[in-house]
Amino acid sequence: MNINSIHEVILTYTQKELDDYLAYRISLIHEKTAKWHRKAHKIFWASTYGEISRVSLDRLRTQVLREYRSRDSWGKVFYFVKSFLDYMARVRFDFRYKNYTVFLDKPKTLREIKVLTPRLVMVEDIRNVITRIKESPFLKDSEKQDYITQILFLAYSGQRVVTESRLRVEQFKLALSQNPPVLTIEPQQDKIRMEHYVPIHPVLIEPLTEHIGKRHNAELMFNYNGLMRWLGKARIPMSRCKGWFQLKDERKWFEQKSDEIGFLDANKNFIMSHGVSSVNWRSYKQFLPETVYNNYMEKWGGIMIEYN
Repeated sequence: MNINSIHEVILTYTQKELDDYLAYRISLIHEKTAKWHRKAHKIFWASTYGEISRVSLDRLRTQVLREYRSRDSWGKVFYFVKSFLDYMARVRFDFRYKNYTVFLDKPKTLREIKVLTPRLVMVEDIRNVITRIKESPFLKDSEKQDYITQILFLAYSGQRVVTESRLRVEQFKLALSQNPPVLTIEPQQDKIRMEHYVPIHPVLIEPLTEHIGKRHNAELMFNYNGLMRWLGKARIPMSRCKGWFQLKDERKWFEQKSDEIGFLDANKNFIMSHGVSSVNWRSYKQFLPETVYNNYMEKWGGIMIEYN
C-alpha cells in the first residue's frame, strides 16, 4: 500500500471477530483490567461498525480524546485497538491492517520532568492507618483483624494490591509450616505471570496465624474489597505529602524503605516482581526460597512496625 492509498482503502472485520478477540484478551486476567478491554471494545465498535479506514479511526481517536482526560486512559483504548488490528493482520494474512495503527498515536505533549517522586510514604503513615482501624467504631473485630493483617503483609512484602487480593488461605498455611517461612506466589496471581517467593517477616507470623484460624483452604486470605472501601471512606491524610493513604502506597513504601536500608539487589526485585521482564530474568536468573529469605532478613529483619 503506498502513502496515498491508505487514506482511501477500507478494510473490514466482523462483530464476531471483535467479540472473539475480546473474549481471548480478558480470559484469566483481573476484572479491573478486563473492564478497560470491554470499554475499548464498545468504543471501537461504535466508531467503526466493522470498517477500518482513516475516517473511522479518526472518529474513534476524536471520541477517546474528548471522553477521557487521562493519557493512561487514551493509551488503554488505543492499545486494545492496535492489538486487535495486529490480530486481524495475522489471522487474515493481510498486513495492511497494521498500517492503520499510525492513526492511533496519543497526542504529543511536553511533560514536566520530575527528579523525585512527590509521594513519600513514611512508616508513620502505616502506623496511623493501623491506629485508625483499631479505633474505628464501625468495624467488627474480625474486620479489624483482617485489615490490620493486610496492611502489615503489604508493608513487609511490597506485593501489588491485585496480587494480594488473589492469595488463598492454603498458601499461607503452607508458608507458615515451612522453615524458613516463604510464601509462593502462583503465576496466575501475579500481574506479569511470574511465580516468585515472598519471605514471611517474623512480625507477620502471629497476625497471619490468628487470621487463618480454622478457615477453609480455598478461601481468599484477605477481604481486599472491604479494606479498599473503608480506606475510601476514612480518607486518612499522608504525613509528608498531599492526598489520602491508598493501599498501593504500601508497595511504594516497601520500595522506598528498601532503598533506605540498602536492600537493592535482584532479590528485592524478585520479591516484588518488579522490573523482571528482561531476557536475563527469564532465561538466566534462579532463586532458592531459603536464599531469598536470608537475604531479605539480613536487611529487613530489624524493621518493626508496631501494631498492638
